Amino acid sequence: MPKKPAKTAFYYFALDYKAEQAKKGIHLKNLPEAVEAASPVWTSAHPSVRAKYEAKAKAEKNKNNVPQKKYTAYGVPISEIIRQEQEQKQAEEYEKQDISNLVAINKISGGTPNIDIYLMDVNYYCKVKEDYLIGESTMLRFTLKDGLDEVYHEIINPGGIPMGYAYDVKLGAQEFGLELPDETKKPSNYMQILANIIEYLKKSNPSVDVLPPIFVMPDKVPIVSNFLSQMCRRAGEEESIFRVYRLDTLLYHLANVHETFKKQIPTEAIALSMLKKDLFLYTPQIGCDHHNSIDMTQECSKSRVTRQAFTIMDHCCYGFAIQLKLGKHLPADVDLEAIMEMKEKRQVDPIATVAKMGALTISCSSQASASPASSSASTPAPSQNKRVMTPLRRPVDIQYALQIAPDLDENFPPLSRSIGRGKSSGSINSQSKFK
Repeated sequence: MPKKPAKTAFYYFALDYKAEQAKKGIHLKNLPEAVEAASPVWTSAHPSVRAKYEAKAKAEKNKNNVPQKKYTAYGVPISEIIRQEQEQKQAEEYEKQDISNLVAINKISGGTPNIDIYLMDVNYYCKVKEDYLIGESTMLRFTLKDGLDEVYHEIINPGGIPMGYAYDVKLGAQEFGLELPDETKKPSNYMQILANIIEYLKKSNPSVDVLPPIFVMPDKVPIVSNFLSQMCRRAGEEESIFRVYRLDTLLYHLANVHETFKKQIPTEAIALSMLKKDLFLYTPQIGCDHHNSIDMTQECSKSRVTRQAFTIMDHCCYGFAIQLKLGKHLPADVDLEAIMEMKEKRQVDPIATVAKMGALTISCSSQASASPASSSASTPAPSQNKRVMTPLRRPVDIQYALQIAPDLDENFPPLSRSIGRGKSSGSINSQSKFK
């Protein structure tokens, strides 16, 4: 549909001229007559009069040219979505630059980044409107040089279950091994938890004005950010005091400090895949007492942050010639001596991780146990009995399966005389046709 031409200043002058003539008793029938009568008056009009109508025409033109807002199916303006996407992109770029600067500034002349790394993880029951109902929180601090430090772990009782969310809360409790919220007990003090987190972040440097960043897995960034935001709103604290960054970005920048690691972790996507493999998943007794007692250590937030710290140190400490300590850099049950001996014998890449070498050691030990029987050529190999597959049920007799149906004789019962579906009743004579 073509656009209508913009109305000129003379158009608005002609409308006013027609109205003025009507007051004087001169009635112009339509707009063309008004245009014809007003044309000489407009030509000889004073510039101030013409400027008045030109300004009016310009204002109407700008008013009509304002583009209408476009909305999504949910009523959200598309311009707002574009703005949020641009802000998100800028925040991601700032995050990467901030992590890169953090690693570079804390890098010692020898090459090892001397940085306190804070990890955080939470377990939640469900999402209630815009907020997550958190049931457990853990924060851990470690360094590449000294390994794990103390852990701040908190079981959170949110109090009553929100109306309409009882089933969702039950599913969340079963998935993450959480106790159901107890209305009879006093709910957790969020303001005190917030104060404990801030104190924990300042413990290594109490005089710091800016809190160090908190690193989490990418899927937990919105959940952890929302949890911190909830506590800040209740305490009247600024939400901007916390910086929640992606853990895979940190691993990528830590790896790129050393030239050797650039081949193993060339991109952030590979760093994320290494964290998602979770090679220390089945490390026992690294969760809280509650999850250890119900045999759900893997789902404990304390276990997750500990495994993430082990993964980062397992990938980064070798390149910086850091001597690993059991319980600090690696799980206490790892046979580190056997793994190092296996590295020397097989001439494995010196930066191969302990988690990978642990699987290699198990494979080699199984081969070594079978080697004495196969090393002697004169000794015949022991015969192995073949496994006999026993059927689950007796097979059908083939003669019974191929039995021929009997012939029809006079003792065979006659077919019913009832008329089938769709047939009219008719008379008895008509039914005799079907005898």
